[in-house]
Amino acid sequence: MSHPDPFQDLVDPLRRTLNVPSAPSPPAGISGNDTTTTLPSVPSSPMAKPAPFSGSAEDCSGFLLQCSLVLEMQPHVFPTEQSKVAFVISQLKGKALQWADSIWTQNNPVIQSYTSFVDHFREVFGKPTWDSSIGEKLYNLKQGKMSVNEYALQFRMLAATSGWNEQALITTYRQGLDPRVRLHLAAYEDTIGLERFIQLSIHFATRMQSCLEEHQGQPQNNISLYRPEPVTPPQPVHEPMQMDSTRLTGAERQRRLTQNLCLYCGSPGHILSTCLICPPRSLVSAIFPTTNQMKPLTTIVTLTAADISLPVNALLDSGSAGNFLSGSLCRQLHLPTTATQSSYQIHSITGRPLSRRRVRRSVGPIQLQVGILHKEMIHLLVLEESTADVVQGCPWLKQHNPVLSWSTDEILKWGETCFIDCFPEVPVPSSQLHQPLSVCTTSIESPLEKCYVDIPPCYAPFSDVFCPKRASKLPPHWPWDCAIDLLPCESV
Repeated sequence: MSHPDPFQDLVDPLRRTLNVPSAPSPPAGISGNDTTTTLPSVPSSPMAKPAPFSGSAEDCSGFLLQCSLVLEMQPHVFPTEQSKVAFVISQLKGKALQWADSIWTQNNPVIQSYTSFVDHFREVFGKPTWDSSIGEKLYNLKQGKMSVNEYALQFRMLAATSGWNEQALITTYRQGLDPRVRLHLAAYEDTIGLERFIQLSIHFATRMQSCLEEHQGQPQNNISLYRPEPVTPPQPVHEPMQMDSTRLTGAERQRRLTQNLCLYCGSPGHILSTCLICPPRSLVSAIFPTTNQMKPLTTIVTLTAADISLPVNALLDSGSAGNFLSGSLCRQLHLPTTATQSSYQIHSITGRPLSRRRVRRSVGPIQLQVGILHKEMIHLLVLEESTADVVQGCPWLKQHNPVLSWSTDEILKWGETCFIDCFPEVPVPSSQLHQPLSVCTTSIESPLEKCYVDIPPCYAPFSDVFCPKRASKLPPHWPWDCAIDLLPCESV
């Protein structure tokens, strides 16, 4: 079965137009006013038909635009209003065709006018003129992993129907850009206009991409300007010379090793393990504890320097190779510092440096008190950007050898040397007391025990009063008060 040639469909109308015979000239003697001249038909511009519309709100505006272009370029083909409506209906399918069938069958008045039909078409299938979700999408739009061209395209599509003014659009576009691109645009004012601002961002991103490829020595495929993110799921690591998704060639690897360049970014002055822009690599196995299990072991200590005593929170860290004091607390207490004999680089458990700043200062000796009795003079290294005020590391734990309660965060027992070096001596009285102290005791007898009391014969009728068992009981409770008669003119 042969398919029609679309190119032939375009050539045939042009050929028929060129072959139209010209109208014959009127014979002599006949007035020009009585002559009817047949003019050739206006050639129509070849236009492709729009894709069938099924009722998607996203495609409504574009579909009507394509239909209007066909009708404007071929006015002689669709001379009446109803023919224009019929053309639009012929390009429908699915739910949109079912809707058109209902209004065409019922001879709805909207099909008599093309303008009325289009307005009703937009009401049924188009988006509302004002959509609150568009502003929310525009506000939350970020470049992320997209290139600047893709980000600008999505921003333009949302901005066209947002109704925002140009100043708000420029501010929103700037905030959504990658920080590196936004940094290059910081010198430009918003008065340059939105389109100029977008063109500058695309220009800077393109130039930055070219510089990165030139700096790395090898083009990188499908790399957008976005911030590197750590990879959560563990993936196989082949070798540490990979740049994003492109591996180094043997020649490039040898060149960087020879010139002492970083194997990741190619910059001098550091190596791969200390590269700050290299994303962290996943470990062979990792344990991700919950928030409740990440509480470190801390204790309250008192620092005393000059006339200042301050209770602070100290971290007990057996993995720390030194004892540290935070730089902010050191400046708060105005503690004098001294330079250390050598500088120290702090590394994490993965072997990477925590910061480029090295530890070069120390304080001390200052008094550190734990609890009520344990006191010592200690030197502490000044650690900047520390989240703990004091870090009592492995040297402190080895020196005092405390027994710790991990469940209650308490120190249960100190080492043997602490009783000699860290606890103050108990003062001994210089002289004995001259007068001895008397010690007295008392006892409480049970009423059940038999108690023999010598009762005089005259009190024998009242022997029950001397019974200890009956003496421990209260008299019976009476529901009324007994009257007590007072003698007149007698003292109470």
